[in-house]
Amino acid sequence: MTKREELDLFLLRADELILSQYILADIKIVNLLKSIASSETLLALFKNCLTDFDYRKASKKYLVKSSIADGKGEFITPPSSKELLAFIFNVLMDIDAGRIKLTEFLDVYFYEDGSAYSGYQSFLRAMIVPFKNSVKMLMESVMEGKLQDPIEALTEEEKKREEQAAAEKEREKRELELMGKARGGYIKELRAVLLDDKQKIKAKKPKEEKELLLIVDTFANAVESDDKDAIEYAYTAYKYAVKTHRFFFFLRLKKVDKLVKGIINGI
Repeated sequence: MTKREELDLFLLRADELILSQYILADIKIVNLLKSIASSETLLALFKNCLTDFDYRKASKKYLVKSSIADGKGEFITPPSSKELLAFIFNVLMDIDAGRIKLTEFLDVYFYEDGSAYSGYQSFLRAMIVPFKNSVKMLMESVMEGKLQDPIEALTEEEKKREEQAAAEKEREKRELELMGKARGGYIKELRAVLLDDKQKIKAKKPKEEKELLLIVDTFANAVESDDKDAIEYAYTAYKYAVKTHRFFFFLRLKKVDKLVKGIINGI
């Protein structure tokens, strides 16, 4: 179908819903949604409107509970065509899927005189007529060249998002590489410190030599792993050894603590 034919079919289905009896509302809503689904241009138009649209947040803004009448509310018309199309499209989809019961929806947000007929007519005037007119206006502007073709706009937006995602992925990769390099530097420096510790222990030969060497070796092995818990556990044992054998580990903790933080942050 041409864009004109796609629009004409949509307008026909919208008019059929607007002129329908309440008892036929469900099937008329289905037909209206099908006219959108069968149109590549209309689908692209709605996808553009739905991009970054928060339906839950919009529902709180445009379906407002009354402060006067208990259990009642009102529909507030969205200020822009994009918001209006995105919101009403979601409402129609929810009605079609059964997530919104039309009878209850009309009774709460389009209550008139208590009759289903009056509430339904209010719903058609407030939601469906503006929905139809907004689509008509936008599509005719596209056909007249005043607005970009929705398919082209959608393609450009998807390309832009893909490029942004790729750029973000590359940025994260560079950050990880930099963090890895920094972590490698911290590990290298810490291992030099621990090697110096081992040499001092072996030179002085304290009676706890075996235990102290085991603590230092365990710590040295842990910092090269990606296990934060293992590093912190080994570091805790090392700190205890430093505090109880200050002669071998003179002024160690401040420097080692900085290196350990750099290693853990790089994981």
